[in-house]
Amino acid sequence: MPQVLRPSFFVLLPTLLAAGLASAQAQTITPIGTIQGSGVLATSGNYTIEGVVTGVYAGLSPAGFYVQNDAAAADGDPATSDALFVVQTAPTVAVGNRVRISGAVQEIASTPSFNQAVLTTPVITVLNASSPLPAFSIIDNATFSTADAEPLEGMLVEFNGTTTVADVAAVKSRGELTISLRGLVYQPTQFVDPNDNPASGTSSTGTSNVAAVNAYQTANVNKSLVLDDGRAATNPTPIPYLDATTQTVRVGSTIAKLRGVLGYGNSKWRVQPLAGVDAPQVVTVRPPAPTFGPIDVKIASMNVLNFFNGDGAGGGFPTSRGALTLADFQRQRSKIMAAFTQMNADVLGLMEVENDGTGATSAVQDLVNGLNQSFGAGTYAFINDGGAVKQYNNTDLIHCAIIYKPAVLTPYGPALISLTPGVFERPPLAQLFITNNAARRDTFALVVNHLKSKASGSGVNADQQDGQGASNLRRKQQADGLVQFINTVVKPAGTRYVVSVGDYNANYEEDPIDILRAAGFVLGSPAASASYLFSGLSGSLDHAVLTPNLAGHFAAEKWHINAAEPEFLEYDVAGAATDVNSPFRSSDHDPILIGLNFRTTVTAALAPKAATARLQLFPNPAPGAFNIRIASPNAQPLTLEVLSALGQPVLALRGTAAEVQAALAQRTAALAPGAYLVRLSGEGLSEVQRVVKE
Repeated sequence: MPQVLRPSFFVLLPTLLAAGLASAQAQTITPIGTIQGSGVLATSGNYTIEGVVTGVYAGLSPAGFYVQNDAAAADGDPATSDALFVVQTAPTVAVGNRVRISGAVQEIASTPSFNQAVLTTPVITVLNASSPLPAFSIIDNATFSTADAEPLEGMLVEFNGTTTVADVAAVKSRGELTISLRGLVYQPTQFVDPNDNPASGTSSTGTSNVAAVNAYQTANVNKSLVLDDGRAATNPTPIPYLDATTQTVRVGSTIAKLRGVLGYGNSKWRVQPLAGVDAPQVVTVRPPAPTFGPIDVKIASMNVLNFFNGDGAGGGFPTSRGALTLADFQRQRSKIMAAFTQMNADVLGLMEVENDGTGATSAVQDLVNGLNQSFGAGTYAFINDGGAVKQYNNTDLIHCAIIYKPAVLTPYGPALISLTPGVFERPPLAQLFITNNAARRDTFALVVNHLKSKASGSGVNADQQDGQGASNLRRKQQADGLVQFINTVVKPAGTRYVVSVGDYNANYEEDPIDILRAAGFVLGSPAASASYLFSGLSGSLDHAVLTPNLAGHFAAEKWHINAAEPEFLEYDVAGAATDVNSPFRSSDHDPILIGLNFRTTVTAALAPKAATARLQLFPNPAPGAFNIRIASPNAQPLTLEVLSALGQPVLALRGTAAEVQAALAQRTAALAPGAYLVRLSGEGLSEVQRVVKE
């Protein structure tokens, strides 16, 4: 007798078929590239993926791990990423696991995505406990832009060149370093003049080149990303990436071979570190104090970061701008003395010294006392500016000061101060000196300046969005006043040689510096020689400006002890942990050292690079080739790269110094006029110079 199917079975059949179909769909494996797509956002939905775990980050917020298709399982489209971040509060997988995961994919602005493609509510099956990792995607440092990073989101990456630490501001608070793929990240106005193209011009009005300033900053953004520590902790312990010996990491530290996972978070592309042999190896080297060949006088200039000594007798703390406690002041003083003693200058021009006169308890006398404790009684003295209680024509709580060695220099005439009313908050201070120990005595003037800061300004002094910050007009007026002061007061007092130092609060190609150039003065250091860091951008607010008759008779070197170092080493942040015997981070500005020899050519003796190649730049004939000579004592392979002012690669040459030199003239003759960066690199060598082709 045939079996009769009950009607209830026919009722259940569609439900069973639907459940089976859903189960089959859930096990359909989708290549991650198909989910990621070639657009900005991944396609939301429920998916099952298979891949290899490349990095596990239980300390991120949200916690989770990255999974990536290997070549066999990928979609084969280079425009799509083959990786996803899987959100899992307490990750249960390990690097190298081959996994099958079902879950919901999203890429939204809010948690847990934060604009990174993520897979949530994962159901995980480990298919193989140990599988080979997918190949690293190679990133070309010379051409990569973070604007084009989307196809590599979440993937294993390797940078094919050295990456450079550009900012250390967040390494203590968040365990993050800002890194650059193409050298230091400079303030645009270090190399791009807001009103001159080429930048060698000396105009100080107009905004005709502001678009180039903005383009330079866009290039800065596109070559920068974050090296994370794989954690979301605030104030992580230990602080990552510090040198084991010096316990620091510096702007300019390098990573020769960076590998990691390219993730995204907090609106930034970031490299999450790998473990073991692929962990980031940050190399940090601190520079020794610059030295010079035979000189008659060594000058140093330094901003001493609001040196206020209270009442000068151990009390009077907190001060209005400087140390809050006596213990903090003693730490600050000790670090500044460490810098001063290592520089061992014959004369120092100082900024941000408390404006409390010239008495026995004054801040400037306190500095002299500290130096004489180190070098012996009477070694140093200060120039009396005539203000017993406060410097003349000074409207600020700080002032400029000069300290010198009487055995080396004799003041010629009284101190000179710009008495023009209404121009300076902190007027220039000048002193003429006679050299005591030179073969033939000579006279020169040292002028110390501190122009208006960029921090504030309203009306015509508001930030004009041209890259020069607030109060640019005020600084231009002060630059004009400085030229007037030197030409009508300082030189007529009895000298033809003038060295003007200080904190000009203006980067290399900004209007105040162009005013000085237009007046015939020369700058002692190139644009690549930075002295200050602001918002992760290196720049030169501190300059040595000299009369042109000193060309060939001076060498100027910045000692990079402060701006490159993390702020947590400062006395007022480190507190009792301050290294009081170290000059590093004794201020926020780098000091400048200048060697003068009035009869022979002066050179800087760069001991750490004595055996390496050097770029020697000369005026460039128009419309000829770069007039550069490469001095190299050996035959090591060198790479010479030429970049546009916007950081775009223009030319690359490789070979021995002789081979590169031979090709250089021919290859640069056809380049258009303008400003270029020339980078010379080799084993243990990284040299960068600015070239202007007329």
